[in-house]
Amino acid sequence: MDKKDFLIRVLIQLEPIWNLAKWLKFLVEEWKFWDDVLDVLINAVQWAVSTAKFEKDKNKLKKWLNALEKLKQMEVEKKTQDEKDLNELENMIDSL
Repeated sequence: MDKKDFLIRVLIQLEPIWNLAKWLKFLVEEWKFWDDVLDVLINAVQWAVSTAKFEKDKNKLKKWLNALEKLKQMEVEKKTQDEKDLNELENMIDSL
């Protein structure tokens, strides 16, 4: 599951308590956004969670956001590892 899928799932949970969630979900599903745009939308979702009226809803949504943050962290780690692997391959080719 990628960042887009997680964001859609969080927006589904937000639909009953945040009117904008339905429309944002539609955009995320139908359009191809770059990661930085998805990050902006995630920040908007975080704001919506912080303004939720019912503590039960807020806690449930915070769990989704924590999972989303973990996914972002994993993406950064994977990118770093990929760069490291590419550098090693380049060094191997240069040494031939």
